[in-house]
Amino acid sequence: SNLLPMMFWVLILFSFEEPFLATVTLISAFIHELGHILCILLMGKSFGIRGEINGFRIKNGRIKSYGEEILIYLSGPLANVFCSVLFFVFSNFATQDLSAIGLINLATGLSNLLPIRGYDGYGALSALIKKQELSNSILDALSACSNALILALCVFSLYLIDRYNGGYWIFAVFFASMIKEIKLGL
Repeated sequence: SNLLPMMFWVLILFSFEEPFLATVTLISAFIHELGHILCILLMGKSFGIRGEINGFRIKNGRIKSYGEEILIYLSGPLANVFCSVLFFVFSNFATQDLSAIGLINLATGLSNLLPIRGYDGYGALSALIKKQELSNSILDALSACSNALILALCVFSLYLIDRYNGGYWIFAVFFASMIKEIKLGL
C-alpha cells in the first residue's frame, strides 16, 4: 500500500507534464525526503516511510524534544533550498536545465514551508507553538488558515494550468491536500 501513492504521483506527473519537468519534480521530491532522512540519521534515530495520497510521511522514533521535531520538519525544505542555490550557481557555468532544476527545488522547498496541515511548515509551527506552551487556540486558527490557503492554492494552480498549459502536478498536490482536509473534517 505504500507504493500506491508513489505510483499515483508518477502516473500523474508523466501523464500530464513534459518528461523533463516530471523527472526534475521527482528528483526534487527525492532531495526533500533525503533531507529529512539525513537529519533523522544524524540525530541517531530510526525511521520508517509511509506513502499517503498527498505525499510521503517519514515516521521517526523517539523524538526527545520539540526542538528536534522542528529541525526534522525544516530539514527537507532546507535541503531543497540548499540544492537550488547549488543548481543556480552551477547553471552560470553550464546549461539552462540546471536553472530549471534549481527553480523547481526552490519551489518545492518554499511550498513545503507553507502553514498547511500535513506540510513541513505547519508541523514546524505546531511544534514551536507547543514548545513555547502557547494557547491551543493558535493551532485552531492555524488550521483554519490552512484550509483557506489550500483552497486558494487550488484555484491559483488552475489559473496556472489555464494560463501556461502546465503545472498539473501542482494542482494535484493541492487538490489531494484539500481532499485529505475534507476527509479529516468528517
